[in-house]
Amino acid sequence: MIKATFVLLAAHAIIPCLRRRSAAERHALWVASLATAAMVPLLSSLLPSWEPDWAQGVADAWPAAFGRGAVATSAGDIVVRATDVDARSWFTAGALPALWILGSAVLFGRLAVQALRIRRVAVSGVVVHGRRTAIANDVASRLGLCRPELVTSVQVAIPLAWGARRPHLLLPPAADAWSDERLRAVCAHEMAHIARGDWLAHLMAEIACGIYWFHPLMWMARNRLGRESEQAADDIVLGLGTTGADYASHLLEIVRAAQPKRRSGATVAMARGSGLERRITVLLDGFVNRARLSRRRAVVVGLSASAVAAMLATLGARTPAAIEIRTSNLPPIDDSVVGLAGGDSAPVQDIRLLDAAPGDAAPLVVEYTTPPLYSDEARRAGIEGIVVVRARIDAAGRVIAPRVTQPLGWGLDQNAVVAVRQWRFRPGTRLGVAIPMDVAIQIAFTRRTDGINAQIANDMVSLVGPGVTPPQAVRVVQPLRPATGGAGTVVLDVVLLENGTPRIVRILRSLGPDADDVAVRTFEQWRFSPALKDGRPIKVRVKAEVKFDG
Repeated sequence: MIKATFVLLAAHAIIPCLRRRSAAERHALWVASLATAAMVPLLSSLLPSWEPDWAQGVADAWPAAFGRGAVATSAGDIVVRATDVDARSWFTAGALPALWILGSAVLFGRLAVQALRIRRVAVSGVVVHGRRTAIANDVASRLGLCRPELVTSVQVAIPLAWGARRPHLLLPPAADAWSDERLRAVCAHEMAHIARGDWLAHLMAEIACGIYWFHPLMWMARNRLGRESEQAADDIVLGLGTTGADYASHLLEIVRAAQPKRRSGATVAMARGSGLERRITVLLDGFVNRARLSRRRAVVVGLSASAVAAMLATLGARTPAAIEIRTSNLPPIDDSVVGLAGGDSAPVQDIRLLDAAPGDAAPLVVEYTTPPLYSDEARRAGIEGIVVVRARIDAAGRVIAPRVTQPLGWGLDQNAVVAVRQWRFRPGTRLGVAIPMDVAIQIAFTRRTDGINAQIANDMVSLVGPGVTPPQAVRVVQPLRPATGGAGTVVLDVVLLENGTPRIVRILRSLGPDADDVAVRTFEQWRFSPALKDGRPIKVRVKAEVKFDG
């Protein structure tokens, strides 16, 4: 609905400013805007996606609270999706769609009842003959319409009209006493609606509002459309020879004589009270543009609306996967394994220089920011062994392009890369001068190191629970589809820092190197509001599930 909202906002900002254009032209623009806004969501599911880089950039930078729904929390449980950020509570997952359907059903039911009521009134009314029929036939001929059917009914207080090519007019009993001039003005106004196709345009507007009943801009556009259609029909009446002053007096007399009336969304009425003062003011203004909408301009407006709807429907950003975050307790540490640590410090990794020269000193780890941790699969299978990661440590101690040269599988290779990328090094030196160096880092995965590293990871942060205000996503980035790997889920162990920046601790569940890398690199670009404890930002540890559709 974001694209539809933009269309309606643009229409509400631009069309009212076109005061020098005729009401017929403004009405056509309102019809085009409503049709475009209503069709864009449907076309988006039918047309292929067009994904320019600038659209992806806008989507990535769009705050979650505005572009992808609001982040909600419930008992420390946050759910964030790349295309929709919600809490997946019972209300949003079940009651909200049901409420949407119920609202539409009520509005469509009311529209159907109104249509049946008018049909029943028309069938039970008295068919008009004589001079009134002659006047109506003359007006229809001048407007290029078929001979109309006129019916009077005591259930009608003001004139109503509907139909496609053949007009159907419902007149109040007071029409028997109307002068020829008033009857001609009334017939001209009502049949002007038929000639312009207003009945179908208004029915389309009612259907659009029935579907998107929760969108206030839809209702506002429908009201604007109705106002312009009344003025456009008035302009046609004046174009057939009725003076503005006489026509204004006819309107006032009809409204004054009318009893409380029922409005139907399926018809158009000559003397609706809403906007009557404005209509009379326009009727008496001799400088108003009263031009009709030419067929050429109607075609241009229709084609332009179709092009805009198609472009907006296809325009989008890549959404091949959803990301779900749940702040829940991570796999517990095996106390028997932790006991093996014996209070030792973090394990020292073996770093070996590649292409070493005399006088070279290898880089050293100075900040063991993220320890290499087991994946769920590797822990359950009891896998142990060495993963060798080759990387370049630059003169500032930063890790460049780490890659696995000796894999172990079971998700441990990706965890090794995740850890190495976040370590800080003292750069290697040659004859005392810091220089970039290529190194091979041997990372041991054993039950002993698993206990130590898990203890380090748990000591780093708090878990979301009582007394901790959960974080909220404020910037989301949509993941690209990995080069290899099918549908599945990559589960990440994540630390959210005090400033809302995520730090990937490990991969709990692997889907393969490509999918794991996409999940990690994408999630690193997300930003969150900080978790709070006693009003102070704190680090928290959460679990992220990156789901790929395949």
